[in-house]
Amino acid sequence: MNTMDKASVTISGVVKRVLFEKDGYMIGHIISDEKEQITFTGNFHGVEIGDSLDLHGEWFHHHQYGKQIKVSNWERPVPSSKEQVIAFLSSGAIKGVGKTRAKDIADKLGDNAIDIIKDEGEDALKGIRGIGAKTASDIVDSVRETFGLQELVQELMEYNINSSVCVKLFKKWKEETLPKIKENPFLLCSVDGVSFHKADDVASRMGKSPTSSYRLSASLTYMVNHLCSVDGHTFIEQEYLLQETLKMLESQNFLYKEFNGEFIDIRYLTHVLFDLEERTVMFEGNLVYPRSYFKYETEVAQKLSILTSSRGGGAMPKIKKVLKKYQKENQLFLAEKQREAVYALHEENVLILTGKPGTGKTTTLKAMIDVYKEIYPKSEVLLSAPTGRASRKMKEATGYEAMTVHRLLGYRQGEIPEYNSDNKLEADLIILDEWSMADLRLMYWLISAIEKGTKVVFIGDVDQLPSVSSGNVLDDMIKSGLPAIHLTEVFRQAENSQIIKNAHKINNGESIVVDHSKEDFYYIEQYNDRVNAELIVRSTMRFLDLGYSLEDILVLSPMRNGDVGIELLNEMLRNAINPKSRFNKEIQLGNRFFREGDKVMQNKNNIEKDVYNGELGIIKSIRLNVKDSNGKKKKDEIICEFDGELVKYSRSDMVELELGYALTIHKSQGGEAPIVIMPITMSHKVMLRRNLYYTGVTRAKDKVVLIGNMNALNYAIQNDRISQRNSLLDKRIVEYTEHLNKMNVQ
Repeated sequence: MNTMDKASVTISGVVKRVLFEKDGYMIGHIISDEKEQITFTGNFHGVEIGDSLDLHGEWFHHHQYGKQIKVSNWERPVPSSKEQVIAFLSSGAIKGVGKTRAKDIADKLGDNAIDIIKDEGEDALKGIRGIGAKTASDIVDSVRETFGLQELVQELMEYNINSSVCVKLFKKWKEETLPKIKENPFLLCSVDGVSFHKADDVASRMGKSPTSSYRLSASLTYMVNHLCSVDGHTFIEQEYLLQETLKMLESQNFLYKEFNGEFIDIRYLTHVLFDLEERTVMFEGNLVYPRSYFKYETEVAQKLSILTSSRGGGAMPKIKKVLKKYQKENQLFLAEKQREAVYALHEENVLILTGKPGTGKTTTLKAMIDVYKEIYPKSEVLLSAPTGRASRKMKEATGYEAMTVHRLLGYRQGEIPEYNSDNKLEADLIILDEWSMADLRLMYWLISAIEKGTKVVFIGDVDQLPSVSSGNVLDDMIKSGLPAIHLTEVFRQAENSQIIKNAHKINNGESIVVDHSKEDFYYIEQYNDRVNAELIVRSTMRFLDLGYSLEDILVLSPMRNGDVGIELLNEMLRNAINPKSRFNKEIQLGNRFFREGDKVMQNKNNIEKDVYNGELGIIKSIRLNVKDSNGKKKKDEIICEFDGELVKYSRSDMVELELGYALTIHKSQGGEAPIVIMPITMSHKVMLRRNLYYTGVTRAKDKVVLIGNMNALNYAIQNDRISQRNSLLDKRIVEYTEHLNKMNVQ
């Protein structure tokens, strides 16, 4: 150990254990050359147990974990002996090299083998047994990438750019990455994980001008995407975009202290915006689209119009006969609108089915599928929904297999879906449920993969919350005049449910009515939020005592923060339901931890694990220091149960989990449970909207418990202001449909 001054230190050693890793940030143990075990923290890439490293940093004392080194810089020393060369080449980091091949390379090239490979490339490996041109190229690329990426990480670490971002940049530009970033720091924004503000900070520290075209281009691109993302728009008015961008740039100018004399001219900013056309934005008159949204909106409208134009039905007398027989065999009588939906499926190629709770959407859906399969027994019918919970609910209701749209399309993060415009889904009928949740991008992926002639049914309730991301797809489709059946009759059995009655009252702007003698809808009055939170915990415990399971109970709140936000509720509920004990293991993840028995939620789509954003599970076991298949490296695992299936999470996967005892109402969409418990409080005033509580109440199958302030609920019920989303999808569908009709007439 070489102490550089009182705090600074350089440590050389071998990594013994990785305790935590996320987005390149790592906590681990290193055994120094003096055989001392030291805890280290910092940004790393490609570091594995057993790697030799030189760490440069400062000592600090963690209040819980003691003395550690906070790493500011590190390197993997270039191997300088044959033994080191063999160990490095055969470590698994270098493609196409095992122990025998590593020895052959070291025997020929000697102690400086790595430097020779970096400098001479494939020529250095000529004549070595078993190494052809392709293998040589792979080896050289792996070696250069290992050390080239290391250099990039070292350079950008100075600007607090983590190693996961460096990896994404290096994959795009290889050895040219660093020169490109130094010329234009705003290229950092081209990868996920770096905001405009972060890139702006890097640019100022590099001494770039605040009026550079690079900065202005990046700011406009950021702002149009930001404004669309925040409010669900697909476009922004040009003048508003320019003004908001100008405000942001001027507020950021304190970063550029040495350029105080420079100012941004609105006319030049407008010129820069026009220069971005076809690159990052598209124009429709004075409207500015992010380029991708323009593509999604226009192509969705075109493809929907084409699908709709190929309408044509079967023999209606036969359909009516089969439906009559179906009703008799199943001892049910469909209402007029329900029968219309069954007929419309055979007459239209694109059909929308909407209806509020209690109007028989599920019964109608099952009848539509069953009658269709009776008439076309060999037909391929696909059922899907935006979330895992919604697709499972679909399967339970119909008896037919259903899956998420992501799984249906074979979508993986950052990749083109397996099924797309060049590889269509093979289906005669596709039915999509909970389509109010679908955003414009998901609709684009789906519609691109549907063959002309395939029938498509979209089902949803437009009064529920719209999609979290941009677009208002289902509402726009209905407004465009696409064929739609609106179920309006509330059936007798549903009329007896206070849940359905009050859901309709909320949706109609009326105050709820609670009859506690019916035991399906409760209101507990309490104006103190802290007491509210305690009552939510007590209510949850009461239902558990009555025999309900954790999976049967949804605790929903409009917000994450506050005394009745989900962050605090999750901790309170865990402490009550699953307290710390010597019988259930825990695992630490930075400032979070999980415990065996915890209820958890998946927070991103993972098609490999077949677990999707918003799905709820239970941690069945935590396994610490498990040896890998080679019996060498130790790792930690969490085993979760989702809908009866066990799913394994490594430490790097665990970032996809969060506590699920309490969820936001937005996250509950597409799912349902026997019990729903919700706080109602004026502290959530910014979120008190009619469609939010309508969505929350309609998640319950058996019982709703509202705890809090009735004035807050009435405020929400009267607040029917739904943020207007900028979209031209409905108008585009009309235009393209009219154009196709004219073409057909001619």
